[in-house]
Amino acid sequence: MKNQNKRKVSSVFLILGMAFLAIGVSTDNTTFSWVAIVFVLISLISGGRWLRPRKM
Repeated sequence: MKNQNKRKVSSVFLILGMAFLAIGVSTDNTTFSWVAIVFVLISLISGGRWLRPRKM
């Protein structure tokens, strides 16, 4: 159950990051682009897939 919550949070932050990136690019506003970068990084960290050791 805990992993499902992490995946949901990760996907929500990813979607928000993409939305803020689209707004930042369309309005040429740097603040929205920085917020988008932060949200995508939070998504990567909360998802945790890239932090796990790889299976061999």
